[in-house]
Amino acid sequence: MTHVHAFIAVDRLLQDLSNCSLPFGGKVILLGGDFRQVLPVVLKCSRSLTVASCLKKHNLWSKFIKLNLIKNMRAIETERKFSNWLLKIGEGKSGDNVMLPDICYPSEQNPVKQLYGDLNLSTIMPEELKGRAILSVTNDAFIDRHNQVLACLAGETVVYEAVDDIVSDDPNDRLTFPVEFLNSNRNTTI
Repeated sequence: MTHVHAFIAVDRLLQDLSNCSLPFGGKVILLGGDFRQVLPVVLKCSRSLTVASCLKKHNLWSKFIKLNLIKNMRAIETERKFSNWLLKIGEGKSGDNVMLPDICYPSEQNPVKQLYGDLNLSTIMPEELKGRAILSVTNDAFIDRHNQVLACLAGETVVYEAVDDIVSDDPNDRLTFPVEFLNSNRNTTI
């Protein structure tokens, strides 16, 4: 979700450009989304400040006409139970402890096998990988999954050694970033 300051800036800009003091310069502004799903990202602040940076907490919000969808058009009937479960969480009706439904737990302990199944990863085409992803919350978990995928690929493993050094005119940079620190970093994009 966009920070309220961005909305304020757009409001003032449209007022200036249209020479009109009405909210957003009298222009129609259409917003879509679910405020329960995504709060603005505010670095290094408390939960209350994050919530306060939401448009719904600003006086601009009272200027909007709110329309609510009655029916979830994207959820098919077979997913209605899951959709209702998510709605209960969003409305705060699920209590302090939320039990994940069975659909959220992997049927296999190996997510690589579950995701790619019997695909031959050595001859796979990019189109076959569309819509598949393994998300990891830490770099270590990512590296474990990455290594599992690499183990499925045919071919010889090649290791490219890097030179870890600071290129800087400031001699203090070498003290700030010692070689041990540089070696401890793992580049997850390689």
